[in-house]
Amino acid sequence: MNALVARDAVSLRATPRMRVLLALTEVLGHGGIQRFNKTLLAALSDLGCDATVLSLNDVAGESRPLSEAPSALIHGFGHSKLNFSAALAAQLAGRTHDALIVGHVHFSRLVVAASRLPGRRLPRRVLLIAHGLEIWHILRGGTRRAVGAVSDIVSVSSYTQAKILEQAPELSSKKLHIFPNALASTWVEWASRARQEAMTPMLEQPYILAVTRLGATERAKGIVTLLEAYSMISTSGVHLAVAGGGDDLGFLKAIAERLGVAARVHFVGTTTDAQLMSLYRGCSLFVLPSGQEGFGIVFLEAMYFQAPVIAAREKGAVDVVTDGKSGLLVDFGDVVALRLALDRALSDEALRQRLRQGGNELVSGEGSFTFAAFRKRAAVLLGLSPPVASASAALQS
Repeated sequence: MNALVARDAVSLRATPRMRVLLALTEVLGHGGIQRFNKTLLAALSDLGCDATVLSLNDVAGESRPLSEAPSALIHGFGHSKLNFSAALAAQLAGRTHDALIVGHVHFSRLVVAASRLPGRRLPRRVLLIAHGLEIWHILRGGTRRAVGAVSDIVSVSSYTQAKILEQAPELSSKKLHIFPNALASTWVEWASRARQEAMTPMLEQPYILAVTRLGATERAKGIVTLLEAYSMISTSGVHLAVAGGGDDLGFLKAIAERLGVAARVHFVGTTTDAQLMSLYRGCSLFVLPSGQEGFGIVFLEAMYFQAPVIAAREKGAVDVVTDGKSGLLVDFGDVVALRLALDRALSDEALRQRLRQGGNELVSGEGSFTFAAFRKRAAVLLGLSPPVASASAALQS
């Protein structure tokens, strides 16, 4: 693969440049993990790293550069585990890398197996990224041994880190790091422009917004609970918008019909970034009472557009939402508690303003979930010096 070129002059480091190999599930699609991977590549680009990216599920071949990291080319393998594994083994036999970043727990077994082949050698630093559900319940046997062989385990939330230690208490705390997601600088650039443009609402206002995948296997996202709570709110004239696609749409529409709210519930389907930003801008509340968020990038996006947030007091969401400060938290599955929270937030403008401010502080300026903070965490983790702040990072303030 060609050596990567730094994105701009301010992000250049003194040579030699760190060479990083990344084995990732997917980069170019949509979803929380894909957005994390894009943000990570942007941070590496800003830090002046040369990155070789192997992506299992992206279209086979070498892609065009990412807008988030124009110097990065993604080598996709079209879901072919055989070709992906062969390429990983070839990289370990060829060019020497200073670090290897592994994007899924199952890839750790591939890495260990490849390193045992003749002439293969692992980099000194092997970092495993643990997002959430994929690692909460599967650390046993060969997977557990492979995870123990990596030098660093990077968890996007404290809950995920706790679940890893619960399953593998023998792991040294020194190799465990909490490394939350953040809003990518390019996303903030688009969103900043969107906030300044005249808005044509996609839906009749006021409305509550939820954004998630609507899969039959993902009912722990809490949309049924939201529909039930919404059907009982005392605030009149408020609609509900649910953005996202999936095979559970028919079931959810039937639930709304049974509850007598189908006329006021809008399933808007999969949206473009521009449509999603419009929905964020126009909503009165953002609500996702999910019980399975490894992190929850949609909470940060809603906060950027100053939407008051309501979430479930579960897993990775509690690292993002602080009850009464940056949002409201309710117990997962508690329909009555969610209904009370909806009514409380809809009827109390002072509360909504406080939540708007508290949430926006997290994603702007010196906030914990800005790209600048993410890039600094990446620099510390890799032992690099962070670059001078770029103009795009300044847009987050």
